[in-house]
Amino acid sequence: MDKKIAFVKDYGAYLKIEKGLITCKIKDQVKWSIAPTELHSIIVLTNSSISSEVVKVANEYGIEIVFFNNNEPYAKLIPAKYAGSFKVWLKQLTAWKRRKVDFAKAFIYGKVHNQWVTLRYYERKYGYDLKSQELDRLAREVMFVNTAEEVMQKEAEAAKVYWRGVKSLLPKSLGFKGRRKRVSDNLDPFNRALNIGYGMLRKVVWGAVISVGLNPYIGFLHKFRSGRISLVFDLMEEFRSPFVDRKLIGFVRESADKITDLKTVYSLFSDVKEDEIYTQARRLVNAILNDEEYRPYLAK
Repeated sequence: MDKKIAFVKDYGAYLKIEKGLITCKIKDQVKWSIAPTELHSIIVLTNSSISSEVVKVANEYGIEIVFFNNNEPYAKLIPAKYAGSFKVWLKQLTAWKRRKVDFAKAFIYGKVHNQWVTLRYYERKYGYDLKSQELDRLAREVMFVNTAEEVMQKEAEAAKVYWRGVKSLLPKSLGFKGRRKRVSDNLDPFNRALNIGYGMLRKVVWGAVISVGLNPYIGFLHKFRSGRISLVFDLMEEFRSPFVDRKLIGFVRESADKITDLKTVYSLFSDVKEDEIYTQARRLVNAILNDEEYRPYLAK
């Protein structure tokens, strides 16, 4: 049975256990009620309250509870018994010292390759010229640089080509002028939807990194910062284009008017390919533990 994702999106909602069911209420009105065995995640999108009994049941049934703000996850409840793997963490630190650039190159090679695949798909299907060959060239060049700074430079060059190509694919009515990461009320609908998609992707990658015993704060590409889940951001890079961008591009080309409905946008990403992400997290931890080459996720 495919498990469900429950959203808490009404201000002042309260989560409690009633008759063995996780129940979301606003005052005396039941918004939804579901058995713990049917639930995969609870996504909290607004100010609300959660009883300690819900937290206990979520822990027992392996239900993740993730809190979002401005369409981005900022907190995730982790069971107190989780301590990662000391052996893995030591090897992760060693890899960070000795092989940081190798891992950074692999992440960005995967990202740029997958951006190339997305643009090439539309070039082949519709005969467009989106300059995808430039992304293919940049992806290969990434593997020959020597520093993390050079890796980031190649990523930036690829981003200019990629988002220019994406812009050409979108209806002009959306007002998309390029990728904007900053959260604001003035974001165009497509950038806002991208932020939601990346937020949902981050939730899954975060869970995958923790599940294999890695320390989410020790990244290879993204720099250390207090409270920053750098490794989660690292691993996310490979999946942004195939799991978020491509789905949104296809959606707005058919139903551009629906992109402003946040409920619809969230539902687009309720079935992110978790198996492939968890498989990639296992591939990453094996590369770290066994001093092997890390092979990024490559879309087809």
